[in-house]
Amino acid sequence: MKPQDSSLFFSRSQPAKADNPLSPEGRFGRLSSIGWYGFVHLIAFFATIAFSLALGIFNVHTLSMSNQFVNTLTGIAGLGFVVILVLYVYFLMVITVRRLHDLNRSGWLILLFLLPLVNIFMGLYLLLGSGTKGSNKYGLPRETPILEKILAWLIIIISVLSFLASGSIVSYRFGAGELEMPQKVIQKGTAYF
Repeated sequence: MKPQDSSLFFSRSQPAKADNPLSPEGRFGRLSSIGWYGFVHLIAFFATIAFSLALGIFNVHTLSMSNQFVNTLTGIAGLGFVVILVLYVYFLMVITVRRLHDLNRSGWLILLFLLPLVNIFMGLYLLLGSGTKGSNKYGLPRETPILEKILAWLIIIISVLSFLASGSIVSYRFGAGELEMPQKVIQKGTAYF
């Protein structure tokens, strides 16, 4: 091997592949994956709401579901919800596989999400794990575009605020006497035995 062959200056440049974010090939860093998870969740949520409004299942004025909800799901319109669900799960799997690739792990590890308790640790690993620096067997690291960064930080801020709001609502309802302590619930539930 000649010294010129190993030099970057004399080597042939590889053509840059177009990165399709919704393809399982490639890598996603932490912010990219959080941004895309948020995007997929929002699209699925709004698609479900729009489809429900179009079918008359959901009423915006009363914020309630119609009595025909079960009949609609068992009919031909239920296929629309199935399509939304299948696309939702597929894109979540694609994002997870790309995140696993960033951690230099096989996409088949996604099957660990089917195991109870293990799925919690897998989710934390994907969220907190540091990606491989430089190239790994799944390619070069992908630079996170600014829109993905903005969306990821919005999702993080909204998640933190929702946890704080939920906790304060539950705390308020305990203090106001609207909710009972778990010990009282257990005592009332076991009083018949």
